[in-house]
Amino acid sequence: MAASWDVIVIGAGMAGLSAAQQLHAAGRRVLVLEKSRGIGGRMATRRDETGQWDHGAQYFTARSAAFRRQVAIWLRANLIGRWHAPIYAWDGQNLSISSPQQRFVGTPKMNAPLGAIAATLDVKLSVQVTAIEATAQGWQVNAGEQIWQAPQLVLALPAPQAAALIPVAHPMQAAAENIPMSPCWAVMLSSEHAINLPFAGAFINDGAISWLAHNSSKPGRSGQHWLLHASVAWSQAHLEDSADEVIALLIQAFNRLLARWGQAEPHWQHAGAHRWRFAQGSSTQAVVQSAETGLVLAGDWLAGGRIEGAYLSGIDAANALLAATAGQQRNQS
Repeated sequence: MAASWDVIVIGAGMAGLSAAQQLHAAGRRVLVLEKSRGIGGRMATRRDETGQWDHGAQYFTARSAAFRRQVAIWLRANLIGRWHAPIYAWDGQNLSISSPQQRFVGTPKMNAPLGAIAATLDVKLSVQVTAIEATAQGWQVNAGEQIWQAPQLVLALPAPQAAALIPVAHPMQAAAENIPMSPCWAVMLSSEHAINLPFAGAFINDGAISWLAHNSSKPGRSGQHWLLHASVAWSQAHLEDSADEVIALLIQAFNRLLARWGQAEPHWQHAGAHRWRFAQGSSTQAVVQSAETGLVLAGDWLAGGRIEGAYLSGIDAANALLAATAGQQRNQS
């Protein structure tokens, strides 16, 4: 027999968990389903015996009043810290300091604030949703032999993954399918000795690498761990390369940069790679909704593509469903 909830949220990243938190606070019975073994989505940290790397989102800023209030709560709870280290930009010829702004990271890993949210919710991990179906009662969610039902559903997934689940006849299927998303290869490195650069992170506006960071400079981290993000164009061109091929090519690119900056070629003790197939979206909408059918899309590909955008997208998704429920109740009274 299918288990019933008020709302089912698929995806336990920032958007999904902020939506679920808002709905739970309003008294709704919420279930969160996540295909991975852990929460966080691209607010991810890779760990092994040599250290850790934030291989997805690197930091976040807070511009809106709503997100600044949430950031203040996380700061008081020591779930995040300020990343004070200097950030530079490289144009192929010159290094210059980037515009100053407050940057925050989860401590001791990026998904720490999301862990605090998830602890208050019913979250099921390692659940691969295979289909969603519109029913007379709302939505049925299938994951193998497991079935759940709810009148309302939030898909907090990359747009292509949401499009693959939404029934073709539903008006939101085409909307999700037509939103482009770009990939990003990430390479994680550990060096035997310190690399003496004047910055902790740098935007690279020339060549294969778009961003590099001394991950260990962030609060709560230690060691000599570096993170490289490839540019969108490079990642698209090398999308189906093996991890070993990507590692070799991006290490060569990093070593060339280090030589330009007067650094000897390091001895890399560890190298790993991760492909983010759906890393960046371009939509400026905060949410894609068909609240009258009980379906809302949210994610970091909306509202500018930042962590803050994911948070606001989740809040807006929850509010859209709460407003739809209130409207239905008024019509029935």
